[in-house]
Amino acid sequence: MKTHVLKPLVIAIALNASAATVAADGFAIEEIVVTATKRAESIQDVAISVSAFSGDFLEQSGVEDLKDLGSIAPNLNVVKSSQAGSQNIGIRGVTTAGNNAMDPSVAVYIDGAYMPRPGAVLGNLKDIEVAEVLRGPQGTLFGRNASMGALNIRTKAPVLGEDSLKLDAGVGDYGAFDSTWIANKSLGDQLAARVVAGYASEDGYGENLYDGSDQVGASQAESLKASFLYDASANLSILLRTDYQELGGGEAVNEVLPESITAAAVANINARTGGLALPDISGLDHKINQVHEDDMTDRQWGAVLDITWDDAFAGHSLRSITTYRDWQNDTSEFSVFRLPLEDLQRVTNFYSESVSQEIQLISPTGENFDYVAGLYYFQEDYAIDQTTNLGGDFCPVLANIAGAAGICSAFAQSNATPMEFRQDADSLAAFFQGTVHVSDQLDLTAGVRYSEDEKEGSLVVASNNPVASAFFAAPENHDDLAFSDSQVTWLLNTKYHWSNDVMGFATVSTGYKSGGLNSVATAGGLSGDQRLFDSEEVSSVELGIKSTLLDGRMIANVTLYRTDIEGFQDRSFDNLSFVISNAGELRQQGLELDMQYRPVEELSITVGYAYLDSEFLSFDNASQLPGVAGSQNLSGVENRNSPKHQLNLTSQWTQPWGSSGMEWFVRGEVMWTDDANVGGTTNNNPQTVQDAYARGNLRVGLTAEDQRWSLTAFVENVTDEQYCAGMYDQPAGGLLGVIDNGSTMIRCLQGDPRTLGIRGSYYFE
Repeated sequence: MKTHVLKPLVIAIALNASAATVAADGFAIEEIVVTATKRAESIQDVAISVSAFSGDFLEQSGVEDLKDLGSIAPNLNVVKSSQAGSQNIGIRGVTTAGNNAMDPSVAVYIDGAYMPRPGAVLGNLKDIEVAEVLRGPQGTLFGRNASMGALNIRTKAPVLGEDSLKLDAGVGDYGAFDSTWIANKSLGDQLAARVVAGYASEDGYGENLYDGSDQVGASQAESLKASFLYDASANLSILLRTDYQELGGGEAVNEVLPESITAAAVANINARTGGLALPDISGLDHKINQVHEDDMTDRQWGAVLDITWDDAFAGHSLRSITTYRDWQNDTSEFSVFRLPLEDLQRVTNFYSESVSQEIQLISPTGENFDYVAGLYYFQEDYAIDQTTNLGGDFCPVLANIAGAAGICSAFAQSNATPMEFRQDADSLAAFFQGTVHVSDQLDLTAGVRYSEDEKEGSLVVASNNPVASAFFAAPENHDDLAFSDSQVTWLLNTKYHWSNDVMGFATVSTGYKSGGLNSVATAGGLSGDQRLFDSEEVSSVELGIKSTLLDGRMIANVTLYRTDIEGFQDRSFDNLSFVISNAGELRQQGLELDMQYRPVEELSITVGYAYLDSEFLSFDNASQLPGVAGSQNLSGVENRNSPKHQLNLTSQWTQPWGSSGMEWFVRGEVMWTDDANVGGTTNNNPQTVQDAYARGNLRVGLTAEDQRWSLTAFVENVTDEQYCAGMYDQPAGGLLGVIDNGSTMIRCLQGDPRTLGIRGSYYFE
């Protein structure tokens, strides 16, 4: 395959031992090339805090989705949401949750395509070239939607001159099965194609005592990706990627946190529901007692056209990235209250259609000054249609608590509170980043980006049942919602090489996340002003060292950082919905360590550590504890999802199996997380603090001498650690009588139990 210096998406990865300092006995840590600066560079030369993982590393660790990636990257948190079609992605303790109209704090790019909705990045990570976790504001090169960082994921491109077929498949307990076919076909000297087809399914980890089902959380996924690479000439490369994915399934295990349920709350639920609606409170055992017929269908398809013209003029390269994405998610939640009653069904349809265009001008290297300049345009049409259907028990049981059963039954039971939200978002930006090579040791870099954001939308909430509207969706009609903002973000960086193997850097940078429109129905309704929230503005300082030690056998990178966020976009819980508003100022600061060590050829060790000190510098209008009126002052309190310490450790021993030519390996992984408040609301509720916990994985395997086949057995969460990946207040807690002067019944989104399985791969010729 021909490679060009400025074709990062064609070069993609970089497991290139020759680029590392090779030890005297011939082995060293393999080097990874990243494109965090829009150029292909060694990760050791990039002056930002970045973790990068090759496709081989991800495969060896069993990383198959973003949630798994969050288990191995320092200061990256990816946790499931209370809705089956969403997940929460955060860096350095700042997380954006849900599929509302809020922009993410962490931008996700897959093959250069920006993914605007967290639900659109559900699914597998197969055939990956490299996954980059860029921490800190990426406000110059990645824009306003990367105020806390970015995930830059690249899949493998077609390879010219290669015909190959690979099957990767695995089975495990809980009915788990997955298979992936990867085919690469050379179609001539200049054209190649690559097709990746995948299927996965599992029965789910939960058991429902209500109906005897043992498939709570069952899911399946189907995907197809096709890529075509055309090297039109020595300087012109055209890469077209297309993909389709369909996911199905229901919400995962959602249990009552045992210590949050009191005797008084049990008595109230029994009294108010006639003894019919007590959920399972036996403990975190992946067992529930509730109506649970949730269903989710997620479909998306997209295309990326990546054209690179090297040496277009005067040694400069031009690159054009054009993307289109169509995403639709239909989610039905049966028993929104999570009770053994037919209380309430919520049906939500999300739809996003987006296009983007980026043009990059990249100067040649080797001069005293080089730069990257570009233009970026993004447009998205986003829609949320939501309604509630009242179950057979809602009016006679639950509405009767408020003395409104007769009125409730007299009105519509289906489509009780229809809501329509529409948003059209446009973003336009121009950026420039240049580096002056003052000497062989010293580089000075400055970057600037100008961004304009405009959002226009409407929200209509109708009422076909006044009792249902009074409980959770008051009528509203806003047909002229609008938000606009323009910002200049910038970066100043100094990089100094003390030697060929040790580099230090200092960075001052800014970023921002666009404000926008509140897209949820609420019990009391919101005014036009409350339907808008302002932008976040981020400033950051970083000091770091990157080093390659012990003749290439050790890489040790450390970063100190301080990030201040003004106008922090916070969510407060309103009975069944989360409303966004601007808080005061939040400071996230700490240390990140990425280290790899290979003491002997057979042993490799990877360590990731993050220390995080979180504090609201000002926040005098924070949400109160459950059942307490008004607001509270959380100045001096840490943010949610901000554990003080996180540690990831991976160790693998690989050795030949006698004289057979085969290799065997054993791989151990430990992920430890400190105490953290993982509640859905920023109110410093001690009930939603998850104690520190550790998870361990173990893998053993055998590989053929020619790498044609491999076989691996694994156990994940070896000790069957029980923990809550997220928590939120019991919906309609006041109605059920479980709120008591600052406390309430808490729902736990339980982490995966111990699982085991076996998987293998085979290359066909």
